[in-house]
Amino acid sequence: MRFAAIAGFVLAAILQAQCRGADAHDPEMHVLTQGEFVVSDTRSPPSDDAPWRPVTLPDNWFLSHPGPARAGWYRLPFDLAPESAGSTHTLYLPRNGAKRMLFFFNGTLEGGNLGYGDPGARNWAPPLALAVPGKLLEPGRNVLHIRVVAVPGLRQGLTRVMVIAGSSGRIPYEHRYAIQVLSLHMFGAAALLCALLAAGFWLRERNDAVLFWFAITAFAWAATAFPALHAAFTPRPFFHGSLAFTVRFASLAPMLVLCLRAAGKRWPLGEGAVWAFTAVGLVLAGFLGEDSEGALITIWSVTYLGALFALLVVLIRSQERQRRWAFWPLAAALVVAVMLSAHDLAWWMGWIDYQSFQLAHFHVPLVLVAIGANIIDRHFQAVAAVERATEGLARERKRIMADMHDGLGSSLLGLLGAVQSGRASFPEVERRLHDALQELRLAVDSLETTDGDLNVILGNVRHRMRAAIESSGVDFRWQVGELPQFSSLTPRSVLAIQRIVLEALTNSLRHAGARLVTVTTRLDGSWLQIGVADDGVGFDQASIVPGRGLESLRQRAHGLGGTVEIRSSRGAGTSVTLRLPFEGARRP
Repeated sequence: MRFAAIAGFVLAAILQAQCRGADAHDPEMHVLTQGEFVVSDTRSPPSDDAPWRPVTLPDNWFLSHPGPARAGWYRLPFDLAPESAGSTHTLYLPRNGAKRMLFFFNGTLEGGNLGYGDPGARNWAPPLALAVPGKLLEPGRNVLHIRVVAVPGLRQGLTRVMVIAGSSGRIPYEHRYAIQVLSLHMFGAAALLCALLAAGFWLRERNDAVLFWFAITAFAWAATAFPALHAAFTPRPFFHGSLAFTVRFASLAPMLVLCLRAAGKRWPLGEGAVWAFTAVGLVLAGFLGEDSEGALITIWSVTYLGALFALLVVLIRSQERQRRWAFWPLAAALVVAVMLSAHDLAWWMGWIDYQSFQLAHFHVPLVLVAIGANIIDRHFQAVAAVERATEGLARERKRIMADMHDGLGSSLLGLLGAVQSGRASFPEVERRLHDALQELRLAVDSLETTDGDLNVILGNVRHRMRAAIESSGVDFRWQVGELPQFSSLTPRSVLAIQRIVLEALTNSLRHAGARLVTVTTRLDGSWLQIGVADDGVGFDQASIVPGRGLESLRQRAHGLGGTVEIRSSRGAGTSVTLRLPFEGARRP
């Protein structure tokens, strides 16, 4: 975060330094900073006896001449060497900062800013360059009169004026134009392309709110850049009133919503306030005159800067636990956005050099790039999730096939052999078919979503054994309390637990001759115990040779990370206890 802040300051410093360097590289450049000013609406330069007052350029009328729009004259003297007086010079202003300007060299009108248009309420203005024929210039003292019509509330005025020998004045002009205007054209074209792509993707996947707001923000930014194509050919309403307000702030409200969506947040009240505030500004801009537009822009700019800062805080706090790589570009872009907006607000309030670049429009493309990185990251996450799901589905398919083969398949194969040999009686065939059907039902039950809820898993076993329990006539007691949830249980684990409990219950009902069968659960430290006990005939454990059934129970328990303990003695019944670790389980 610190690196992003430092980088933003360095970027602004480099831009300003490059501008000054470009403005001062020509040894025959005359930088006019001292002159005189008089308020006058005359069409020709006022006489020497007019109430001229000393003035230092740049002159921000918001600070020096507050009030309604008016006209005034600047008188700027400069000296030329005899050898350069007869050659063409270039008049260069870093900023076309007034509603109308006319330039008179030694009393002769040479041109104005009509071809550059009225900067109006825009948050940027192009530089101005004018070729001055050598015939208008004289050796020694020359006087440049500039008639300026400006709106103080819109921070209009006059920058430093530069008179440069030859066509070298085009160099600083092109340099500043590339940074202040051409960048806007390129960002607008790129934003339009991104908007079309995002809109196309959203039309295919309409549940993605981030894509939708990305498209809206990019379209709004492209629309904001449109009037910059050339002010002379853009209708004047784009620079005053509601259209000017829309052009200046069109992309800001959707960008705030976009950043919230990218951070996984949705604040209906806050978002509604942003849209309502924007709508109020839009309506007021339509009724207010150009002299009052400045106050409206000030209020919205301050509010927007505060909203940006609040958004940055929300983003940082919302990503405290898990910050993926895509978080950092967005956080850095918002830091830069806050800094650039603060820079332009400082310029608007007159706190920094009037000739400074307007930089706020750089932050929207940065945020769009950062959000694009976030969208790409989400895409890769989705692709990875699909791949994991596909792999899991393949594993699950293999597991089901193996379970069907080892369980149901082996049962049916054994039954088929017994039937073909003629040794199986009808009751035996019925019993073995019932076991095969039970095996199939358990396999289906294991696929159901249980969210690791052992009460549901054990309840399915009880449901499947209900008919057998009722027909056996035993006293069946279900002493199962509230159990923790095992979120890591897979269908294979669920089936293993059900098979262990089912086999223990089946043995008690069929072979133990029991009158009482009890199923219990108990938490013992970090272990969960599931027990099946009966009061049947029991058996002598020492005389029993371990067979396939007992070994199968132990293997299944081992696969669960647990153990199976069997206790029995003749005449004292049998108990089977499954012990499962429950570290990481959610306690009830």
